[in-house]
Amino acid sequence: MSRLVHPAPPPAEPKGNFAESPLRVQNRVLSALVVVLGVAVLAVILWATDPSRNQPSLAGAAAPLPAQPGQSSLQPLPTDQPLAPTAQPVVATLPALPTPVPTATALPEILSARGSLAYVVREKAQTDIWAIPVGSRSALRITNSPADERDPAWSPDGSKLAYASRQDGNWEIYIYDVASGESTRMTYDLSFQGGPTWSPDGEWLAYESYQGNNLDIYVMRVDGTQAPMRLTDHSAPDFSPAWSPDGRTIAFVSWRDGNQDIMLFSLDDPRDDAVVNLTNTPLRHEDYPAWSPDGTLIAYSALDEGVEKVFVKSVTDPDAPAQVIGRGRAPTWSPDGASLVYAVDSLDSTHLVAGPFAGSGVATEIIPVPRGSTSPVWTAAPLPQTLVNSGGLPPASNEPLYVEHESEPRTDPPYRLSVLNNVSAPNAVLSERVNDSFAALRERTLEAVGWDFLGRLEDAFWQIDRPPQPGEERRNWLMTGRGFAINRNLIVGFPAPIEVVREDLDV
Repeated sequence: MSRLVHPAPPPAEPKGNFAESPLRVQNRVLSALVVVLGVAVLAVILWATDPSRNQPSLAGAAAPLPAQPGQSSLQPLPTDQPLAPTAQPVVATLPALPTPVPTATALPEILSARGSLAYVVREKAQTDIWAIPVGSRSALRITNSPADERDPAWSPDGSKLAYASRQDGNWEIYIYDVASGESTRMTYDLSFQGGPTWSPDGEWLAYESYQGNNLDIYVMRVDGTQAPMRLTDHSAPDFSPAWSPDGRTIAFVSWRDGNQDIMLFSLDDPRDDAVVNLTNTPLRHEDYPAWSPDGTLIAYSALDEGVEKVFVKSVTDPDAPAQVIGRGRAPTWSPDGASLVYAVDSLDSTHLVAGPFAGSGVATEIIPVPRGSTSPVWTAAPLPQTLVNSGGLPPASNEPLYVEHESEPRTDPPYRLSVLNNVSAPNAVLSERVNDSFAALRERTLEAVGWDFLGRLEDAFWQIDRPPQPGEERRNWLMTGRGFAINRNLIVGFPAPIEVVREDLDV
């Protein structure tokens, strides 16, 4: 007998609540947030890149017709009209702008007269004349004779420069032609000539000359048609002339009242006793007189309280006190009379400085120059472009004045003493670090004064154990081998072989 098989009953449903995993819930929430964020970013990108968003509305354009239900607001074009070609875009052409031209830095007001400066530079124991366009920093050497040149003076039109030189053996007056670069000798005399100054018409030169054992002022025609004539005839030295702009007065420096003063010589009354003492300062030695362009003032320099200063004195009101411009020496006026240029010395160099006299402005350095440079003179005429482009003349010599020959220090003391050849002294030796410079100084002194002054010394070197004499300090440069002494008795006698002159500088 068969047996009926019944299917197994379904499993029973679990009773109670079933809790879903918290991690799965968190994942679903994060996924939903990412989707929402992505949709938002996409919407922003589509909105920002929509080309129609930045299109401006056209003023006066017709408003679109409202769309009927089930009809597009865009009206189809008629099919019987061809499509018009797309218009080519028109690019607006802007007017061409000129290329800006770079401009030079504006000159200070006190240099606005422009023009050119000439001055004297001393290098390697020899002086040359240099020139520079006002506003430039590139100076040009315009004379380069192995002999000295000094005392430059511009002609009234700035085309020529008178100066003094001993290039032919003794001091004479020369005229340099700025355009050609050639110099012409003007005086022929065995005596000393120097300090030229031009008449305002450019036909005469006044200068100083040492003749008949005296220094006086002379005049000569530039064309050489007349012999030089003496203007002053006083037993005291007269020198450094300056011709007035009206041509009727010559200022000069003289010792005739016991010290250096600025004097005025009238060509309308050329008597020597009619000379007028303009400065009349017994305690001050004036020099380098320079007329203002209008002829009412004279600038000059003088040592005052131990400092070299520039002064301006009225010619029309000689009783008025002189005006102090500032520290400096050898002044010259600008062509417009608004400023002055003068040399200012520092410890190791000299600077040409322009200072205001009339109007506003502050003192301005023009160019630093080697120490001792002097005698600046200013003209309104520019330097020829050919001269500027040439860069000036080369120096007369590139050889150094001397070369110190030293042995390599291998001992103690490291440097030795060197014998001074043909020098008379108790112990004629110096350190090998200075003996060559002494020899160069001795040679230069012999050349300048015609006397081997340094061939005979009181002392040259003291031994370290030498006892000091009464009044002497124990420490002395003579014990270093770097100093020497001359015979103090040379200042006595008549005439005395040498003269000692007091000089107070910056005290």
